[in-house]
Amino acid sequence: MNEFENKLILKEERYESGLFPQIPNFRKRGSAFVLTEGSNDDILVTEHTTTKQIRKGKYNMLIEISTLPYMKELTFTSPSKEAAYSFDVYVKAVIQVDDPIRFYENRNLDVDAYFNNLFLLDVKKVTRRYSILSYDGMDNELTRKLSSYNTIDAATGFSYTISVVDAQPGEQAQEYVERYSKQQLDASLKKNARELSKGFSVIFEEAVMTEVAEGRLSEMEAIVKIQEYNNSNFETKMNQLNKLREDGLITDKYARDSIKTALRRSGLNGLPEQEDAYSEYQEGNDSEFDDFYEEEE
Repeated sequence: MNEFENKLILKEERYESGLFPQIPNFRKRGSAFVLTEGSNDDILVTEHTTTKQIRKGKYNMLIEISTLPYMKELTFTSPSKEAAYSFDVYVKAVIQVDDPIRFYENRNLDVDAYFNNLFLLDVKKVTRRYSILSYDGMDNELTRKLSSYNTIDAATGFSYTISVVDAQPGEQAQEYVERYSKQQLDASLKKNARELSKGFSVIFEEAVMTEVAEGRLSEMEAIVKIQEYNNSNFETKMNQLNKLREDGLITDKYARDSIKTALRRSGLNGLPEQEDAYSEYQEGNDSEFDDFYEEEE
C-alpha cells in the first residue's frame, strides 16, 4: 500500500462470523466498516445490517476506512514558455471517501499516478503559455482549470476538491531568473548614473550662467568655473571607474569607453593616447596622466 492508502485504510483485522455473529460497532465518528472475504458481496456495516446477513455471507475480514477529509499534496514538473526551463507546480487536494466498498476494491490504486494522469496534460497547456520571467496570474488560471473537473469519481470511491495551487520556476529556472534580474539591475543602475551625471552638469552650467546674467560673475569667470567643475567631475569619474574595475564590476574595455566619452564631453576629441592615459591612471601613475591631460589641453 502507498502512503495514501495507509492513511485512509485504518485497520484490517480477522473477523469471526460463526452461527451467532456479532454486528461490529460501526458508530465510530469518521470511520466506515466493511465486511469482506466472504461468500457473498462485501457489505458496509450500518444500522440496517443484520446477523442473518453476516452469517450467510461468511465474512472473514473487517476493514475500517477513514471517511474524514484527507489532505493530499501533489507536485508536478511542467514546461514553461522557455522550453529549456520548467515550473514546479504544487497542488493540495482534499480527498474524502464516499463509497467505502468501491474504495477498498481500489485499495492498490497509485493515487499519485492517478492525479498525474488526470491533471498533467491540462497543467502543461497552461504553464507553456507563461515565461519564467513573468508568470503573474498563472496560479489563478491553474486553480480555475483544475477545479473544473468532476470531483466525484464513482470508479475510485472517493471525491476531491482542489484547495491550493502554487507554481514557481524550477531550480535551474530560478538560477536563470536570478542572473537575469542581476543583469537588469546592473544595467538600470548604470543608466540611471549616466543620466544623473548629465543632469548635474547641465544644472551646474545653468546656475553659473544665471550668476553671469545677474552680474555676479563675468563671462570669463564663468568659463573658468565651469571648466574647473568639469575637470573635477572627470577626476571623480576616473576614480569611480578605477574602483569598479578593481572590484571586478566592470571590464577594462567598459572603463576605457567611459573615459573616451568623458574626454569628448570635455572637448578632447580624437586623442590617440586616450587608452594609454587610462592605463597609466589605473596603474596609479597619476602624474603622467596629469601631464598628458595638460599637454592635450
